[in-house]
Amino acid sequence: MGSSRPTRSANAIRSGPGVVNRPEAEARWVLLHGTPLTPRVWDEVGALLAAGLPVVAPALPRPGTQTEIARRVLASLEGTQALHVVGHSFGGQVAIEVALAAPLRLASLTILCSRATPFPAFAASAESLRRGDPLDVQGSLARWFLPDELAADGPAVRFARACITGADRALWADDLQAIAGYDRAGDLGRIDAPTRVIAAQFDGVGTPDEMQALAGAIPGAEFVLVPNASHMSQFLDPTALAERIAGTSRSLR
Repeated sequence: MGSSRPTRSANAIRSGPGVVNRPEAEARWVLLHGTPLTPRVWDEVGALLAAGLPVVAPALPRPGTQTEIARRVLASLEGTQALHVVGHSFGGQVAIEVALAAPLRLASLTILCSRATPFPAFAASAESLRRGDPLDVQGSLARWFLPDELAADGPAVRFARACITGADRALWADDLQAIAGYDRAGDLGRIDAPTRVIAAQFDGVGTPDEMQALAGAIPGAEFVLVPNASHMSQFLDPTALAERIAGTSRSLR
C-alpha cells in the first residue's frame, strides 16, 4: 500500500544554508526508543543495520516535550551527516519532530507503532504514576505483546518487563502526558523525505487506522501493516524488522 517518490532517492544528498555536500558514506541510522524503554531495545536490530551504515541509538534526553527532546538529539549529532531516522512509539513522535526540525539532514524517516494525534487516555496513566499507584506490569505487557508471545516469555518480553519495573516513574509520567496531548497531524505534509509508516495489526495506541492516516498525510509515504502483531511484537524478530526499516532507505526512490 502507499506510493513512493519516483524522482527522489533516499540517499540523495541535500544542500542548502548551513548544509554542505557530503557522501552517503557519511550517513547514519538514528534509532529512537519508546517509553519506558531504553536504547537496548534496538541492540539486535541496530547490529543488523550497522552492516550498511553506522548506527546511533541514543537514550532520549528527557525530560521534555517531543520537540525539546528532538532538538537535544539533533544537538548531540554533530556534523552534517544525512540521517536515516527511525522511531518506535514515543520515539516515533520524537522522530517526527527531528524530521520537522532538520529537513535538510533527513535522508529517510521510519515510524513504528506511533501516532501524530492526541491519545488523551494516557493523561490518566501519567497521573497514576505520579500518585505512586501500583504498576500494572502484566496489563502493560498485554498491551505490547500477543498472548502467545507473553506465554513464551522470550528475551524481548523479559526486557520489556524489566523496563517497566525499573522505570523512572516521573520521566515515564512526563512522556505519557506528552503523548496524551501530542498533535502534529497538521504539520506532516511538511515532511519531504522517503517515509515508511509501519503499523501492527493489534496495536491499541498506534492503531492501523491511525497509522494509515499518518502515512496519508506525508507526501509519498508508504504504509506497511504487519499482521498478527501488537505494539512490540516486531522486536521478537529483529531480522524481519531490520529488513522493513532498511527498505525505507533502499526502496523508496
